[in-house]
Amino acid sequence: CNCQQQPSLPFPFARGMNVGNKETEAEVYEASEATPLVTSHPGVHHPPGALTFEETIEYIGNGWFQYKLLLLCGFGWIADAFEMVMLSFIMEPIENAFHVDTIMAGALSSAAYAGMLTGAGVWSILADIVGRRPSFLFTILAASVFGILSAFSPVYWVLIALRFGVGFGLGGNFPITYSMLIEFLASKNRGLIGVILSAFWPIGVMFSSGLALLVMPHLGWRWLLGISAVPGFFLLLFRFGIPESPRYLAARGKADEAWKVLELVAKVNKKPFPQHIIYESVLPVKKDTNHLQAMKVFLTPQYFRMMVTFLLLWFCGSFGYFGVSTWLPSYMAKMGISEDAIYTNFIAVGFGQLVGIIVTALVVDRVGRKITLFFLFFMTAVFSILFAYSRGEWMVLAAAIAINMVNNAATGVVYTVTSEAFPTNVRSTSLGLCSVFNKSAGIIAPIVGGALYSAPTLLSFSVWAGAYVLAALLTVTLPRAAMGGTKPQKDEEANKDS
Repeated sequence: CNCQQQPSLPFPFARGMNVGNKETEAEVYEASEATPLVTSHPGVHHPPGALTFEETIEYIGNGWFQYKLLLLCGFGWIADAFEMVMLSFIMEPIENAFHVDTIMAGALSSAAYAGMLTGAGVWSILADIVGRRPSFLFTILAASVFGILSAFSPVYWVLIALRFGVGFGLGGNFPITYSMLIEFLASKNRGLIGVILSAFWPIGVMFSSGLALLVMPHLGWRWLLGISAVPGFFLLLFRFGIPESPRYLAARGKADEAWKVLELVAKVNKKPFPQHIIYESVLPVKKDTNHLQAMKVFLTPQYFRMMVTFLLLWFCGSFGYFGVSTWLPSYMAKMGISEDAIYTNFIAVGFGQLVGIIVTALVVDRVGRKITLFFLFFMTAVFSILFAYSRGEWMVLAAAIAINMVNNAATGVVYTVTSEAFPTNVRSTSLGLCSVFNKSAGIIAPIVGGALYSAPTLLSFSVWAGAYVLAALLTVTLPRAAMGGTKPQKDEEANKDS
């Protein structure tokens, strides 16, 4: 075999990556020099056992690096839950503080979701153009800065504008964290890990509810807004140590950087790097290729149908989700549950969400994504109707827990399936487009909920249940390729199409 040693290049994002052993940037660089990349030239016979780029990812597998990345992505979801869930607890105090009616109070949530809609589109496209890592950092920074400022809002319209800014940051964080995590994962247990990420949301719900219980009676809503923004600043410090996605670098033709990231991941996972790799399996990108050309893949029949189905599914599922989650505390109060009981009950609701997500994570790769997702959406519709018929604190709480147990689990499956279904070079954009429809529903649903609040509870929850049934039916129409944990086309083939 005529092989050559590939010179090691400095790894630019190793600084602060204290993973596994507390190693410095110099030690990471020294280790990479000690384990050089061995490659074959194009046209030369590859030695037996030489691995392609994707085979190397599978060989390294999922280990400490992926689990620590899961925690950093998950803590981002906890920070987001702090920012969004507490809006449900300040609706009534906001009405009293700024003398606005119920519909105008609902506009506060709509402003946040409008920001999320804008952020989902902007950050996701930027993530496909300039990289996952910059968006991974700046989304959480924007949300935290605007969150702190909103606590000092002098008038209602300033508060609405600043919550739009919070939403702008959060809107990018959701799709970016999934793209970032999925692109570091090997295929084994990818569905399980992807769904587990969504488990951090109910953890945030429980902490947010506990915080509201402690802060609201004594300090008021401004302190709650300010304190809820603090975790994001601490998270940002830890995220600086995460390198760029290797699959993104490979899709951009940056072979040296992509292989070096895999070398670091192997080191953190305590997995020996392969002795022989097929260096040229990372295809160079044509000089005239840009993101607009890459997006032409959405016009191919296979991806066009898939994208339209996903967009409708995300809208219907999100319409039901935001309608229920935004107004659930208000309906619980309407049913005679005291304010303090609502806070403590929401901790129980968050625990129910966590249980639902864990169970779903354990079965999704065994039962299949399509069956799991259909069941979750359909049962959310059933439990929504049961909530409207509930009487008494325990029945209301049980129905609320049941709704959130299946509803939030469905969210994790939808994110995972969508991120797996599209090629790397448009993955964040596809998630961003779906998030735009998600946040569009988030704008409309709270306002619709405000308009329906004076109507019978059964009518309101029948509207949300209908949206869930439509989402379940759309799940059935998804092509089989989108539901099996693999992309319908290889990234190389999709790149050729673009």
